[in-house]
Amino acid sequence: MKLSFIVTIDPIKDISYLNMLVHSFNLQTRKSFNVFFYNQTPMDEAEVFSRLAVQPEFEYRFFSIDKAFFLGKYPIWNLYEFHSFLLEQDDLHDYFMALHMEEFFDADYVEQVLEVLGREPLDILFGNLTRSRISYEDIAPALERSNPRDYDDYLKELNIKQANHWCFYSERFLTRNRAALRENLLNFWGFGCRRQLKPDHRGYTRAPRYVAEDVFFMKKEFARRYNWFLKGHELYFEDVHICEIPGVCELGKELQKVTPFPTYFNRRKIYHISHGRFYYQLEDAEFTAKMLAYQTESPVLTALQEAIRQYQAGSMTFQQALHHTRRNAGGTGTQNLNYRYHMIYLNQR
Repeated sequence: MKLSFIVTIDPIKDISYLNMLVHSFNLQTRKSFNVFFYNQTPMDEAEVFSRLAVQPEFEYRFFSIDKAFFLGKYPIWNLYEFHSFLLEQDDLHDYFMALHMEEFFDADYVEQVLEVLGREPLDILFGNLTRSRISYEDIAPALERSNPRDYDDYLKELNIKQANHWCFYSERFLTRNRAALRENLLNFWGFGCRRQLKPDHRGYTRAPRYVAEDVFFMKKEFARRYNWFLKGHELYFEDVHICEIPGVCELGKELQKVTPFPTYFNRRKIYHISHGRFYYQLEDAEFTAKMLAYQTESPVLTALQEAIRQYQAGSMTFQQALHHTRRNAGGTGTQNLNYRYHMIYLNQR
């Protein structure tokens, strides 16, 4: 059995963020995986790797968005389409996972997860993402740790291994935000009165409810059976997380009808480097000007154009405009369509 990882290189964060992920791939104690880089920057492969402090020592392929889809410095991207392409080409191994460039692994993560998936052929296994507050500057010295033991020791020194699971929205468990407090309490109960998953002999935790985590392994056969990456549909600017928005996109409930769900890997962790946010599709002057002039019949891009107009006219706040691109009364937001499209194929079971 082998794994595949699909890594987005985005144009917002500094390329140095990719160093830790590449380094953690290099240190894996088992090399039964390959990597597909999905480059959303104007740089080519040679320039991307020339800017890194470490070079890949694993099997990989590099794909870039066509320049025709760039509106200035930033592109129109479709991560679902890229997954569908890899599935159609039969390039993916038995299980695959999509990652952001600011995430990285424990050194024996691949070894441990392969042991679990080899024994328990789950269709979907969440990756155990940790919501750290660590900066790139804090973690960068780990690049000098050239063997798995020293690398692991540095992660312990930083105390990053003790950070909360991704589903806990705040470092402060008892927050004044009632919605966040409610979620924290429900997740705390679902994880066995802990803020981390407890490693056990099975290697995974079956939780009573789905809580947000945006990295997961999916079995290739499962993705094909349910057209999970929506070949034939367009879903621009939507990550391939499993959408769970009450009343809008409740795919977790639907997945419980077709497969054991949700299950969370618990032996090792994926770590997240803290970073800022910039929604260029609404905030970059050049991109938004060119998007307003862009000829399209895509409901997602049409909703984005309307959000840009309303935001620039002052009829919407930034948060309202962002919300409109994701879910709106017309049902053309990415999360509206995410649910509608997936249900076409889940209902064919």
